Amino acid sequence: MSGSFFESVQFETGQSLSSDMPDVQSLSFSSEPLNINIGNPWDPPGGGTDISSILSDVALPEIYVSAFTIASSNDGRVSISALNKILNISGLPHASIEKILNCAVPTNNTRVNRGEFNVALALVALAQKNMDVSVENLIEHKQDLPEPILNNLESVNFNRNLSFSAISSRPPALPSLQADDPWAIPSGNGYADIQYTVETPSQFRSSVMQPPITRNSISDDEFQWFMDVDVISIKFAPEREGFLFKHVNYIVESQRRETSVVRRYSDFWWLMECLVKRYPFRILPALPPKKIGVVNGFYFTVDETFLEKRRKGLTRFLNFITRHPVLRNDALVEIFLTEQSQIAEWRKNNTPDLEEEYIKKQITPEMEANIPDNLDERLSKVYNKLDDAIEHYRNMCNLMERMARRQEGMAADYMRYSLALNSLIEKEKGCYIDDCYNCSQVVHGLEQVSIHFQKTGAVMEDAAIATLDTVLENLKRHRDLLVSFRTFERRDRLAVDTIETLNSRIETNQAKLTPLAGVKDAELEVDRLTNVIQKDRTDIELQRKRKIFLRHCFYAELTLFHKSSAFISLLYQNFVNDQIKYSQQLYENWKSLSPKVYDMPIETNGFG
Repeated sequence: MSGSFFESVQFETGQSLSSDMPDVQSLSFSSEPLNINIGNPWDPPGGGTDISSILSDVALPEIYVSAFTIASSNDGRVSISALNKILNISGLPHASIEKILNCAVPTNNTRVNRGEFNVALALVALAQKNMDVSVENLIEHKQDLPEPILNNLESVNFNRNLSFSAISSRPPALPSLQADDPWAIPSGNGYADIQYTVETPSQFRSSVMQPPITRNSISDDEFQWFMDVDVISIKFAPEREGFLFKHVNYIVESQRRETSVVRRYSDFWWLMECLVKRYPFRILPALPPKKIGVVNGFYFTVDETFLEKRRKGLTRFLNFITRHPVLRNDALVEIFLTEQSQIAEWRKNNTPDLEEEYIKKQITPEMEANIPDNLDERLSKVYNKLDDAIEHYRNMCNLMERMARRQEGMAADYMRYSLALNSLIEKEKGCYIDDCYNCSQVVHGLEQVSIHFQKTGAVMEDAAIATLDTVLENLKRHRDLLVSFRTFERRDRLAVDTIETLNSRIETNQAKLTPLAGVKDAELEVDRLTNVIQKDRTDIELQRKRKIFLRHCFYAELTLFHKSSAFISLLYQNFVNDQIKYSQQLYENWKSLSPKVYDMPIETNGFG
């Protein structure tokens, strides 16, 4: 059984979906472009001036870390609107803030990483000391930078809105489940009464809550299960470890267990290897790759885009496992989520049991009777459509991300436009005609336009993030389910048995025993043949048990797979709810601006 998962799942480059899309990969984690203008999302970025590395060798004051921690989301980046709020508490004029953004943030960027954020704060420090605000001047003074002054930093409200359903006035009758995988499965061994809802991990900035579930719609057992939901979240540990080649540590948090442990990528790989040996007949998620892309003969592994994609892939991997009705109860899963020591240390003192699941299971007549006679036909129907469905979901994931990234870019442009308008207002204040009322009214109107442009940018940014963190992730989870189910094709290899061969050998050995009956000098040979026959009969019994259990697992996983279609309905219900919410916010924003711009003077006579 060793190696069955890895022999059946490979990361191979497939055909591109279109000329302007990145190449898709054979596994789910390989088709997640985080930028609409890049090729293969796992490849290293292109060349150009790297603003983020300017201060990489400088020991910066604590204020840099504090500000970034407060402003950043869990993906380790800061949005343009959040950065703008940080800059606004610096006391600098709008023109200086606009110049800082133009210097520190590339025009097409909608978020900044830690390095770009540090450059922006360093430029703030220069501006506060009335020094030239430019990248060149920053490089010249980077070893003797003044400290930026950010008043009331802790009180800045970044207004990370929840998605529509999470702030709905209709409170759900039961807690919503998180959307880290397509299943919500009641406890127990059966899959017959699976219920679905959508959940969003705590690390996401947007949360999806479902419409109310009435108490009468579910059984007592299912109701209890809804109340006992675990959510796994993963974030980066603050510092990387290692002297020469630094590796990334992940903080894995279990909501229900109330635990927080530190794990490396190799620990996830170990868990996957153990599960695939113990549960070869279950739907098992695939891990994102450790590294991919080669530069001058070396693997490119430190790209932040790749690391963030891998973090999300690992999050989906663990939530996939913790929602599976069998895998979530595995002892090694519990150890992975709760053991405070490093997994490498735990493994030195413990030898995990890697026997296949069926060995310790009791095969009941009811279990065998529940397996439909046309199971193979059902599986074939699914497999005949599976490849096309996977390709369509990959395509939809790419398109959904491109739409969200474009909206995120538009949000950043609205923010930039507001800053530019504010800078213009600062220059245009005061008319050459004394006591000119109309010019002051125009300036007041422009100030209102700037405010509403900024609000528009904030709403559009929230809408884009809600799409990226809910709808897109949910699409990827269902795509991952399809890809994981395809690995069930290994059943033909794993289901091979030697029952006929063993029966033939038993008949042959029994034939040998017959003439030896009563022969005094043949006791040893009789004992040997008897032991071989008994062992073969035991093996036959085990293989028959395994064969029945294998088909039971196929049927259970097929049932689980089939019921996942309900998840798609909930996915789009929440998507539509979010679109209504943000469209309403945009409408109200422009509607409130309308009377203010119509109060601006338009009669030329009033301007003297």
